[in-house]
Amino acid sequence: MACNFLVVIFFNYVFLGHLHGLLLTDPAHVEQRLNQMENQIQGLSQEVNTLKQENAALKTQVSSGNSTLVYFSAYLKNSVSPSSIIDVVYDGVRSNYHNSYNPATGRFTAPVKGFYVFAWETVTGPNKIFDTELLVNGERVMLNNCNNLAPGGAYVSCSGTAPTLLKPGDIVHVRTTSGTYLHGGGWSSFSGWLVHTL
Repeated sequence: MACNFLVVIFFNYVFLGHLHGLLLTDPAHVEQRLNQMENQIQGLSQEVNTLKQENAALKTQVSSGNSTLVYFSAYLKNSVSPSSIIDVVYDGVRSNYHNSYNPATGRFTAPVKGFYVFAWETVTGPNKIFDTELLVNGERVMLNNCNNLAPGGAYVSCSGTAPTLLKPGDIVHVRTTSGTYLHGGGWSSFSGWLVHTL
């Protein structure tokens, strides 16, 4: 039984090997097969080199940090009571990765083209109002109403969030539309972050 099995295996090996040019008795088949293998090896070698280059680039990006990581978080140090429309300057900084936010002006300048999200928190006092707008290059993107004129009120907090597409050099800041009091001490804040580069 074992002998018959070996004969069948030998027959299949010789017959099928001959059909596929694997039987190494014909020099033309040997040369053809060697050329095929050389081409396969060259192709695999090119793929390996490409993967090595991609891997090295990824390692460099990871080790040097993500250069497109952009975010900031700022807050208002002292309360303000404006008598006219003002640009709100959040002069305290909790974080400012990429240094794109200027606490002296309250303005964020986009360093790269991408999709960003901005959020601002307004806290106003009893019988006060502080309505704001988010501007990109002087154009309104979003409004935030913080009206606390109802009698017997306490401090109230109002939030605004605005996703927006920016290109390098675009300027984003918060401005009042009407306002009599914005509470400071870190309660009112402005933040933004890059979600995705384009």
